[in-house]
Amino acid sequence: MKKLLFALVLTFGTVASAQTIVDVAVENDFTTLVTAVQAADLVDVLSGDGPFTVFAPTDEAFAALPEGTLEALLDDPAALAQVLTYHVVAGEVTADTVVTLGSAETVQGESVTITVDDGVMVNDANVVATDVMASNGVVHVIDRVILPPSMTAGAIDRIEYEVGSLNDSGVSGHVTLSRSGDQTNVTIALDGTPAGGNHPAHFHTGDCNMPGPVAIPLNNVDGDTGRSVTVVDAPLDAILTGNHLLMVHLSPDDLSFVACGEVGAGAPAH
Repeated sequence: MKKLLFALVLTFGTVASAQTIVDVAVENDFTTLVTAVQAADLVDVLSGDGPFTVFAPTDEAFAALPEGTLEALLDDPAALAQVLTYHVVAGEVTADTVVTLGSAETVQGESVTITVDDGVMVNDANVVATDVMASNGVVHVIDRVILPPSMTAGAIDRIEYEVGSLNDSGVSGHVTLSRSGDQTNVTIALDGTPAGGNHPAHFHTGDCNMPGPVAIPLNNVDGDTGRSVTVVDAPLDAILTGNHLLMVHLSPDDLSFVACGEVGAGAPAH
């Protein structure tokens, strides 16, 4: 991972720390980002004391948005500000710290998910350069524009997330969430579950390295089939907008975790 981070820094380079984040964007030809920051009236904010960490999309990232999206955002400063501040984290978070985080709360209020399995990713965007230092924070460059879940959840009727093994359990699979009116069907499908038992499952807060309290209880996973289906009395939008984890336990008597999956709040879908 250190070699990867070093390579990412080399591909972009650094700039003088006397420059603000806005200066950095101008100096390095982030033309569309600068235009968007001006249109959202965020120049003074991102030129202020901070410090801030900005995940800055390239011009190519903005160009890759669905046709008409950028133009619509530029015509709606409030929505544009929501998108842009979703790319900003309070404080100066350099690359060596970014890779230790499972998620980070943004200035916009919703969280982004950070993964390091196949390169460094923020939600579904690749980090292509890191640690471009500014006088009021740091910039990391990404190759996609990331959108807050609250802006996209209403258009989603079904979504699937990967569930990974914890504590060398060998248990992994997927969880699928599908809209059913004001309720959500949650289907868990796992391989490697110990046969003959039931495995408690819940949505928790936090991240896989440090799960928080139970947020939504789910039906137990059957050890023989690796399956569980729960009808949750909450709309899909609410689950996707929140920061949830699917946590699966070994047994009702042994609540050690055997599997975890990031769900909602920018978690990468499959």
